[in-house]
Amino acid sequence: MPTNKPKFQLRLTSICIVVTTLALMGVGLAAIDVTQKAGGMTGLVARQMIYSLAAAVAFVGCAILPYQKIGRWAYILFAFTLALLVLVLFLPATRGCHRWIGFGFFQVQPSELAKLSLIILLAWYLRLGDHYRRAAGLIPPFVLTLVPMGLILREPDLGTSLLLLPTLYAMLFMAGAKARHLLSIVTVGVVVLLMPLPTQLGPLSPVDKRERVATAYWTTGPADKPTTAYSAAALTAMKIHQLKRVNGWLRQGQPDVIQGQGYQLFQSKLVLGSGKITGRGNWQHADVYFRNLPEDHTDFIFSIIAGQWGFIGCLGVFLLYGVIIVCGVEIAASTTDPFGRLLAVGVLALTVTQIFINVGMTMGLMPITGMTLPLISYGGSSLVVNCAALGLLVNIGQRRPIMLSRRPFEHDEDLSHMPYRPMEGQFRTYPSSRQ
Repeated sequence: MPTNKPKFQLRLTSICIVVTTLALMGVGLAAIDVTQKAGGMTGLVARQMIYSLAAAVAFVGCAILPYQKIGRWAYILFAFTLALLVLVLFLPATRGCHRWIGFGFFQVQPSELAKLSLIILLAWYLRLGDHYRRAAGLIPPFVLTLVPMGLILREPDLGTSLLLLPTLYAMLFMAGAKARHLLSIVTVGVVVLLMPLPTQLGPLSPVDKRERVATAYWTTGPADKPTTAYSAAALTAMKIHQLKRVNGWLRQGQPDVIQGQGYQLFQSKLVLGSGKITGRGNWQHADVYFRNLPEDHTDFIFSIIAGQWGFIGCLGVFLLYGVIIVCGVEIAASTTDPFGRLLAVGVLALTVTQIFINVGMTMGLMPITGMTLPLISYGGSSLVVNCAALGLLVNIGQRRPIMLSRRPFEHDEDLSHMPYRPMEGQFRTYPSSRQ
């Protein structure tokens, strides 16, 4: 008798993801070891190895436990994550931020957990029906995304919050949301973020006033003592240390910026370019460069890879990421389960966005944000969550449910715009508005 229970079937794509994940974690340990020696630090590699063991357990657990069972707990997991995001705001700040919950010898970053729980929730919510194909139907998924995004911005953690909207858009698009609705929301959002808003400069200190003026569209009042600065709405809402990063990015080539807010970016590009084609090899030869780069073992680990192993090393890292992306696309395209497909798309969108932002900021193509490089940067929460996400990807790839209904995200109305059009038999057709 036919059954709808997914079969456990280890496939080549799953094996490739496992091997590539281990390789990237090995690259991370090697790069962290370089920063540890150059900076005269101790214990980083040992702690990262412990984090790697925890990440391996998370990977195996998420790969073995049927993902449909995880989906049934989506709302509970999401509520638990929101509770942690609220709790962390009331705990003592660490380095001026409320991002970590301490448990003695280790810390948990709730914003990292929020990334994965949101993907699971969105995939579970969008798996059935076509309500999101109407403009009003987009409100619930956007609300589900904006709530954790707002809490993460309160920490503040701008880098992690930037991951949520691209992930949401990718999942909505692949679920069949209409492109004109998504583009309209993007247009409205850009207009609102760039809208000029006034900031009174009188109550600000000279340093804060200088940063506000440097990032403003225009100012009013005397030229030597402006009273009001009109800046983009997004910049008006930013704190001064965030404004410094934007200002350092916009004026990264000016000498006075290099000695101030642009110092970290300048050192990043210096280390990145010093490796040339094959890298410096012996870390001692690059000691003078590496020790001057702040946060080199976390957010700027890509610069260390470029300086140590050069263009060849960077290309190798991109190839490893490419294997994961290609295998993930194959898994998402071949699965017939709506929840599995959306979950795979969410994991891919999250991974690609993290890579893009991290590499872009180390090269000066984007403002500096607190963004780790997946599977490579130092840190326990990020490594465990990324491995858990890839474990879910393997989980989807090795289970093939038998579907007795139509293929996922095929609706009776206007299928001409759909991003995914599976090949059908020559005698089977679907209605289209073009007919």
